[in-house]
Amino acid sequence: MSKGNYRMSEPELRSVEMLQSVAKDTPAVEIIMLTHESIKVRVQGESHRWYCLDSKLQSEEDIIHHEGSEWSIAVTAGRWRNDVIEENDYSVKLCLHSKNQNLPIGDRIVSLVLALFNDIKTALQIPMLAQFIVCHRHMLKDIIIFQDTMIVSQDMIDDDWPCEDEMEQEEYDEMEWHSAMEDFELPTPDEVIHDTEQAEIEQLAAEETREREEQELINFWELMADKLLDK
Repeated sequence: MSKGNYRMSEPELRSVEMLQSVAKDTPAVEIIMLTHESIKVRVQGESHRWYCLDSKLQSEEDIIHHEGSEWSIAVTAGRWRNDVIEENDYSVKLCLHSKNQNLPIGDRIVSLVLALFNDIKTALQIPMLAQFIVCHRHMLKDIIIFQDTMIVSQDMIDDDWPCEDEMEQEEYDEMEWHSAMEDFELPTPDEVIHDTEQAEIEQLAAEETREREEQELINFWELMADKLLDK
């Protein structure tokens, strides 16, 4: 496979057309980038959380070493839209994959898009997603990735914690993990709702401030133009 010369096959093109149709019919789904080698989609779930699916064509070396398909898909999530756009400290990775890795890339992305669009329902089947949804925004700052069996935080990376496969082989780490989870209290539904409403209020206030500053700048230059005309 040669990057730069790759062209999608007929099944891939048809699957991408289906993805475009889903994005067109669903206001919460937006295609950010669409080329023969890169597809990027942003979606807002029913929980008002934001997700970004970034899919790239892999090189032959990547496929051999990772034993994956021709396309990789990375899922970035955040509570605010700007969190996933900027991929700032409050964005996290979700270890999510479509069930059938042999499907054309458009089909695989659509399956993930629909699952994340209906994220509240999907979270009933995927506890990892439920953990992300109920997590306060300030807590996400210390989290790197949500995996099936554990959450990887920055502290774990700094302390050289074992990866997920090593956790399954070392029983003492598992005991420490369960002990830590017993002390962890999930936010109540009222706290989740309040956090979401507060985020929306702050985002709206920021947009109003930006619009006001833009209008003030326009007014200033209009005034300067009028003065120049008077002279």
